[in-house]
Amino acid sequence: MKKHFHFLAAVAALMTCACSVEPVDVVDVQPEEEGEFTVLTAGFAGVEDETRTVRQADGKVFWSPGDAISIIRGARKAKFTAQNTEPAASASFTGTMPTGTASYWAVYPYKTTNYLSNSLLVTSLPAQQEAVAGSFADNLFISAAYVRNSTTNLQFYHQCGGVKFSVTQPGVTKVTLIPAEKSVYLAGLIGLYADAAGERPYVYATGDAEDMSHTVELSAPAGETLQVGEAYHFVTLPANLSGGFSLLFEKADGSFCVRAIDRDVEIQAAHFATLMEADKGLVYRKDFLEYSPEEVRIDGFGGLFGIHVNGTLDYHIDSYSDWIHPVSAEGDVRIDRVHSYLVDKNEEGVERTGMLSFCYGENCYPILVTQSALGSVTAYPHHSLGMRFTATWCQYCPIMDATFHLAKETLGDAFEYVCIYDPSGNYGFAGAGVLNSLYQVAGFPTGVVDGRFQVGNYESSYAASLISEAIAETESYYGTATCLGIESTLSGRNLSVKVDVRARYEEDYKLTVFLCENDIIGSQSNYQAPTTITDFNHSRVTRMSLTAYTGDLFEGPEAGGVKTLNYTATIPSGYKLDNMEIVAFVQRSYGDRPAVQSGAYGSWYVDNCRAAALGATAPLEVQ
Repeated sequence: MKKHFHFLAAVAALMTCACSVEPVDVVDVQPEEEGEFTVLTAGFAGVEDETRTVRQADGKVFWSPGDAISIIRGARKAKFTAQNTEPAASASFTGTMPTGTASYWAVYPYKTTNYLSNSLLVTSLPAQQEAVAGSFADNLFISAAYVRNSTTNLQFYHQCGGVKFSVTQPGVTKVTLIPAEKSVYLAGLIGLYADAAGERPYVYATGDAEDMSHTVELSAPAGETLQVGEAYHFVTLPANLSGGFSLLFEKADGSFCVRAIDRDVEIQAAHFATLMEADKGLVYRKDFLEYSPEEVRIDGFGGLFGIHVNGTLDYHIDSYSDWIHPVSAEGDVRIDRVHSYLVDKNEEGVERTGMLSFCYGENCYPILVTQSALGSVTAYPHHSLGMRFTATWCQYCPIMDATFHLAKETLGDAFEYVCIYDPSGNYGFAGAGVLNSLYQVAGFPTGVVDGRFQVGNYESSYAASLISEAIAETESYYGTATCLGIESTLSGRNLSVKVDVRARYEEDYKLTVFLCENDIIGSQSNYQAPTTITDFNHSRVTRMSLTAYTGDLFEGPEAGGVKTLNYTATIPSGYKLDNMEIVAFVQRSYGDRPAVQSGAYGSWYVDNCRAAALGATAPLEVQ
């Protein structure tokens, strides 16, 4: 499978046009209007199998007889119908062209609900699809062209890709494609964009959550089953399936099985990932239930643990200890449902044991939870990290700037933050694109706390309270496993930095070291008068990274020990040394603990951080 993905790059490029990437909205459908009878020729763009709508046995996709496309020029729309009598690579379409001289959109399949929203062509891909052996259903594989006003020769481009598979066992009636990352959308309402007529359109925006689907279901026609050995196709939006995906196979008798693919998979427009004989060797089961673990051990600081459940039977889990609290239950029980529990800090002075009861039908089984005593173990001071994603052209970004200032004033050194400026404006940070992608920044401003909780651009006092709640959640759910010390020296503009990390647990961590600059006085767009603030104070502006943007992996010391990491850098002459500071933060893996995130930000969160001016020392807090 080729590896090439356009969506995130396209969104990042378009961020220069507005403060945020707005979801597309459903609007009243405009009536189709009269115009001039026109013959359009719809062909392919560039390569032989780029553009058409029905997949053939040889893998090519052709126009089918009777295919219809929407022609949309502003609020005026029309239906054009294919005139070919057999599948063809190029076909003539006839209809009444909406009047006007502006460029227009052509999109397959025709829907009365296709429309324009500003410069976006809005259409949709259904999440429930009918299985067709060797191909996919009609009116499914979205293709589009953005056309100059005088052109009747259309070059269509596919907007969807998908997964091709086959089954080896008879009786399968439905297969569901489920991404490992919960935030990935595979179907729903989308907006297409093209910068200029004749170029390849691409998916620019998606609908609100209620208009989107994380999964796609492919079902056999009523009373039928999937044919063994035949190729079937999920049609999906382009997507980066980080961590892979699962296929859930179901039979009419209620039995099912799951094939999990645990590697990254990229679904590209016009291409299908292939997984033939996908249920080979799997056992279809029903009327069963499995759970794990049967025993849990947790240290005296408490925090989260998870119970994994898989099966089809009804069940419930009860807690018999007032220091074990249910938090959430997420996931499809046929794939993996995780029940999260929070354990309080154990200040009783001795080890204690609690119990959960896992019950289904008349059967109940104990899950023992053993927690060590907190004893005389020293607590590590905790400092949370905020990231403010911003741009100097973003008129709503001053609101979140005020929010972060307020949180800092309220929380003191319990809250440190950095500002990641987009390169499309002033003070751009080279790592902005990587971090935008990691934290799913779809618009500016965006705030992220501890690498796991995203803060919206609300009124500052309310948003600052959300930051405080996120910090408290990090501390109670995950404890604090590390503490840091920073020491630096300057020789001219040459900087040497030493970071000491004391770790409570012997495991792998990641360290990130940013250099930030304060008190940069410059312009900033503003949503109200004055529309440009000429003397805006830009603080905590991330200028350089002494590590990888997402952190350098390092092997932690033995439990309770200290790891020392050293870095050097030459600071460019344009940065004011007296205004600069070092912000270092350690990331820890969730491991087998439930990952409580507002999005799928990966398997690491920020455990602790520290800030210090250049040439100053912030001593290791726990000696």
